[in-house]
Amino acid sequence: MIAVRDGSRGMVPGGINAGKDKVYGAYLNALDPRDNPDLQLSLAASTDRRFVEFLERIRLRRYERVSLQTIAKACNIGLEEFQNWWQRESTQRAIAEAQRASPLVTRDMADTARSKQGPCEKCEGLGIITAPSFLDADTTPGYRCVAEATDDSSAIWVRTCPYCGGSKIETKPGDTHSQDRVLEMAGLIQKSKGPMVAINNYGGAAHASAVTDLDKDMAIDSTATDVE
Repeated sequence: MIAVRDGSRGMVPGGINAGKDKVYGAYLNALDPRDNPDLQLSLAASTDRRFVEFLERIRLRRYERVSLQTIAKACNIGLEEFQNWWQRESTQRAIAEAQRASPLVTRDMADTARSKQGPCEKCEGLGIITAPSFLDADTTPGYRCVAEATDDSSAIWVRTCPYCGGSKIETKPGDTHSQDRVLEMAGLIQKSKGPMVAINNYGGAAHASAVTDLDKDMAIDSTATDVE
């Protein structure tokens, strides 16, 4: 077939609808292969020689004014084929990014799973809490008056914080979900497989009747002799 030059399509076989080529051009322009390093890397690593050739051509000076769709078609790459190829490459790159980030995510998850020490939340790291004025000093650790009564205020009594024992710190447990995930990843526990016990539907009965039948099945003979 004789090739003809079209303003938006470049050199194409005569008689082909220009609409699809305009869409192809818009698609490639959006990808911006001349300045998109991720796309260029995928093109360079492609096992399909046509995509490697496409990269080589768009980097040559003599192709600077040639439309991208014209270069792609010259390499025998159609619109649908380019889309499918880039979708596969994008998926692989996304997986690679996830794999690269997974050690950092796992490290954060493990840190969240660990118990940590911090200021006691009850006494706010002071080691003491306020107390009423009528407690027994002999049986209340740290019980004392820290401010005498005045005309404007009452006396202030305190005692040793019963939660931290006056240490001012407490151990805060790690996140249980993160703990489960870390232990699963380490192979120390099995992944949850749902509930271990299933309730049978007795002959398709409704819930209430099914429970009644279950009760009958589990009835205990009150006249049975005790086992010693």
